[in-house]
Amino acid sequence: MDKAGLEQLATDLFGAYGAGEMERMRSLMADEMVGWITNAEGGVDRTDGADAYMARLPDLSEAKLRTRVTQVLGLDEERVMTMIAIRASRKGKDLENYAAFLARVADGKVAELWMVEAQPAYSDEFWS
Repeated sequence: MDKAGLEQLATDLFGAYGAGEMERMRSLMADEMVGWITNAEGGVDRTDGADAYMARLPDLSEAKLRTRVTQVLGLDEERVMTMIAIRASRKGKDLENYAAFLARVADGKVAELWMVEAQPAYSDEFWS
């Protein structure tokens, strides 16, 4: 896929998440996608399969969430990096965070997805 296509896929993926369109987000992932999600300690937890990745995402039903893609950069024919700004309110708490994602794309879908974030411990506390 060319860099413009990769950048559009990343924008669509994270736009779907920000809009709460989880089915749309899932449709952009390969079934066998491997993901690495930041944990509270600042390390990463591996997920095997897109459904396992989706199950690890926080429940957005009680949150007022705003996300914004601040930067997206196609790196080569299969990798794209994306920076996201996240603002959320939930249960009397506010979250302002940033997360970076590196995706490897195969056959037009996200095959691998790595995540790092600025405030992993507070983010974990906020969403629990």
